[in-house]
Amino acid sequence: MFLVRLFYAYILRRTPPYYAHYPLWLIFWKPLRKFINVVVIPALPFNTLRILLYRAIGFKIGKNVFIGMKCYLDDMDPSLTLIEDNVTISYGCYFACHGRNQTHTPIRIEEGAYLGMRCTVLSGRSGIVIGRGALIGAASLVNRSIPEGATAYGVPAKIRHAGQPA
Repeated sequence: MFLVRLFYAYILRRTPPYYAHYPLWLIFWKPLRKFINVVVIPALPFNTLRILLYRAIGFKIGKNVFIGMKCYLDDMDPSLTLIEDNVTISYGCYFACHGRNQTHTPIRIEEGAYLGMRCTVLSGRSGIVIGRGALIGAASLVNRSIPEGATAYGVPAKIRHAGQPA
């Protein structure tokens, strides 16, 4: 990568791109991680193997978690996604922890939460927390934090029933 920085500085007379400062192994790892996360893991029919591979590429996932097939967990910074114990994420859910003009922000799904099929979770500018025991309806867009024990659904998801703290 040293040669790339020299090429940009002395031949092109431009500022080198951000990836010129990455180590070589990282340049190879990022596309491989993307392939594993987007192509391989969502197509696996075995939940245990999906969870194992998600953990292997850096996601923080608790015990007794179910993540359905065809889910996409944002892999720009896998360590920002935390899924606690006993969480159920149904088929086809999407998670995004970055966006245009936005830094990478955390997504935290607390213990016992349930996300219905085809939910989309956007962490926004300050991150998002789906509270303990929260229930998110199918096809909902979660763009703000959901409190503990609440039921939320819709686009965007609105709290329809405030839960009792456990």
